[in-house]
Amino acid sequence: MKEPRFLADDMLARLARWLRGAGLDVLYLGRGIEDDRILRRARAEGRMVLTRDSRFPGGAWERIVIESPDLEEQLVEVLRRYPEYDPLARSFSRCMECNGRVTPEDDPPDRPEHVHGPFTRCEECGRLFWEGTHVVRVRARLARVRDRVADVLEEEKKGVPRPFERREYDDFLHEAFLLLGLSWRGYRKVRFGLRTRLRKRLFELGLGDLDQYLHLLRRDTEERWRLGTLLRVTISRFFRDRQVWLQLPDLLFPRLVHLAGDGPVRVWSLGCASGEEPFTLRMVWESSSIRERPLELLATDLSGECLRRAAAGLYPESAVHCTPEEFRASFFRREGESYHLRRSIIEPVRLEKHDWRDDEWPGPFHWILARNGPFTYPNEEGRRRILRKIESSLDPAGFLWVGGNERLPGGGEGWERVAAGLYKRVSSSSAEEGGRR
Repeated sequence: MKEPRFLADDMLARLARWLRGAGLDVLYLGRGIEDDRILRRARAEGRMVLTRDSRFPGGAWERIVIESPDLEEQLVEVLRRYPEYDPLARSFSRCMECNGRVTPEDDPPDRPEHVHGPFTRCEECGRLFWEGTHVVRVRARLARVRDRVADVLEEEKKGVPRPFERREYDDFLHEAFLLLGLSWRGYRKVRFGLRTRLRKRLFELGLGDLDQYLHLLRRDTEERWRLGTLLRVTISRFFRDRQVWLQLPDLLFPRLVHLAGDGPVRVWSLGCASGEEPFTLRMVWESSSIRERPLELLATDLSGECLRRAAAGLYPESAVHCTPEEFRASFFRREGESYHLRRSIIEPVRLEKHDWRDDEWPGPFHWILARNGPFTYPNEEGRRRILRKIESSLDPAGFLWVGGNERLPGGGEGWERVAAGLYKRVSSSSAEEGGRR
């Protein structure tokens, strides 16, 4: 196989660096370089242009338009076109910084003290490299990409529809969101990660393209419900909005205890993904001065797979990197590249499947956490409907926590802001007392 050579435009510097890590020859000319100059250089050196601009000049055979903003998906988009190329076989054979060839070097005079190699050096920029923890991380990502490429190619052999082009995909989503009552703004940054699920659904239905699927959605309410399920977003991590979490023992916990009286504090984590949010709450609660007070914590999600991961309590580094060191040391056990959460944190949390589109909602609760989901992805009317359901499930003087970038519909009437994203419900009796004063 002739090894492919690339030239990345100014929007794809990170992709260029990682393709070099896979051993590929990838030039990057820097920021602000005109498209015509990039194209001339690519033609002169027999390189394929990598770009995110669908209007980039030249013929379609001269460029690869990268659709996804996600790095791993970008790597898959490139490497699926070269199925014989193994990104692990020649990893680190090129300098990830300048694209020069990297060759072995024995006992270099400028090696760091206490580092014993093996060493390699870039023939172009002279940088010295040795194997550290970053090598393990790079190879782990390249291994995931290689497996993902194999899965994509196998799907195509089985007849799964081809990957969607950005424009046709976005046009489909705009109309589908109108049918489902969802918000384009809420999905805009995460929409590319949902394409694989959509392709598989078309394959299950025996449909060849998005136009056929859209025609089905217009007349089939059950399929619209199914698509809404497929469009769930399960991105989360421990201690998301860390500063607010660390303020809660002083800011909120005493108020919850007062509200609960002699009974347990009842909390609901709505849309808990793989448990990162409710388990963060358990850790903060157990580390606070009121840890002896009973906490009844319900955590729900639409995805049974996410709930199974939560019950297992095994997480990658990316899920725990925001966790303060003292919490990581107290509540997690390192297992290779993963972190195992203590069972004493997992077992008190009641994990249940629930779809916030359902009419039946549990309650009442003293505090509901509905962050980065119920008030992000539905449209305005959908958000108003969810807020009404939350009000039916919340104590009249209870608290609601939404994402830092989310806003309550209707201007938040009937709610008092306590902190970033944190609101207290203003009961009718409290409002009347405030009016008499």
